[in-house]
Amino acid sequence: MNFKSRWHNACSDTIGTDMFWRIAVDHRSLADELLPLIQTYTRGIVLDAGAGRMAWRSSLRPLATEYLSTDYIVEHTDLTFCADLQGAVPLPDKSVDTIFCCSVLEHTPEPWRVLPELHRILRPGGHIILSVPFMYYLHGWPHDYFRFTRFGLTRLAEQAGLRVVRQINGGGFVRMACQTVSMAVTAMMWTPSAPWLSTIPTSLLYRVGRLFDRLDRNGLFSQNIHVVLTRD
Repeated sequence: MNFKSRWHNACSDTIGTDMFWRIAVDHRSLADELLPLIQTYTRGIVLDAGAGRMAWRSSLRPLATEYLSTDYIVEHTDLTFCADLQGAVPLPDKSVDTIFCCSVLEHTPEPWRVLPELHRILRPGGHIILSVPFMYYLHGWPHDYFRFTRFGLTRLAEQAGLRVVRQINGGGFVRMACQTVSMAVTAMMWTPSAPWLSTIPTSLLYRVGRLFDRLDRNGLFSQNIHVVLTRD
């Protein structure tokens, strides 16, 4: 079994559980950066936009009065419905209180069409929790099309009639290097009977990466940009 297959097996064994966030540096970074935003801004009818294999469902659903999930293709049997976020979401105008959209825009051929569609279905006063890559490795190929600066993302949001409430620079250059090592360690060492073989090295790598990435105070080498948007 090759490296890629072993890595995907580790993700498949853990996705949707707390363990998923502990087997790789980038997973840990996303959880630490996005979970506080989820806790603060998630309420009411929640749409998990680009839900994939439901990595975030266990964090979103307890905070929702109704949890909905959508993606372009079905990767999980519990997906609520399939939809193209570029303008074909089968929900009424102003019908959703919270939209969560993580690592999705880079996989859409025309991402500038996504935020106007999310604006359409978002209720006034609701929030969009959006995460996009800035300096990030190629993933999900061949459908990996774009990277976003925080200024470009703000412009796209404003053109769609959305206002930025919060913005966070996620990850960093050192964590990017540590992620590569953590993926290799997990691919080689992962076994459900002894998860600590992966999680202990990953935890150490994450702490080292976070320590050194603090030196980049302006987020010049951020891996991801996280924003919270609202519709007035």
